[in-house]
Amino acid sequence: MSFGQSVESASVQAMGHAKLILMVCRGNISRSPVAAIILQRKLAEHGLDGGYSVASRGTQGVAPDDLEPVKFPNITYYGDFYENSKSWLHEHSIDLSSHTSRPIDHDIVRKASVIFAMDRKTIQALAMLFPEEVHKTHLLAEIIAEHEEVIDPEEVPERVKVEQILSSMESMITTGLPTLLAIADGKTQRH
Repeated sequence: MSFGQSVESASVQAMGHAKLILMVCRGNISRSPVAAIILQRKLAEHGLDGGYSVASRGTQGVAPDDLEPVKFPNITYYGDFYENSKSWLHEHSIDLSSHTSRPIDHDIVRKASVIFAMDRKTIQALAMLFPEEVHKTHLLAEIIAEHEEVIDPEEVPERVKVEQILSSMESMITTGLPTLLAIADGKTQRH
């Protein structure tokens, strides 16, 4: 089964009383959508998908962000980066070819119970964009009591490194799922 944009759409539409977990990176091209898909799968595996919904967004191009809006709408436009990601995505049955980058906005931030950022640049952008919601924002690695970043795979040209980044993110979510949910439920504080 291949997961992509439809997982997020169904998850957000079915939200109702579910707690919204928002994954955010700069462009919403690979890291945050992959993290959202992995998390949605883990929730379903544990029968928890009814209590939580998952979405992903990007900060790039949202004022006062210093970067231009995302140049291309999805991963398939990013040549070498897409080629370097393909085998890992295929192995994990993740299809981002129909995923379209979506910028973060006040509405989704307001609805989110928690926001997980992939890196410190994203944390800083979120703090500038939504200072009233900074209490919801966490670095994803906090769920495994680390302070490392999920670096942008577009910045590393080698396939092995891209695969390591995506595998590391998957491992973080798998290992840190109980902590992630405790944070989403407001049962734990920032590390």
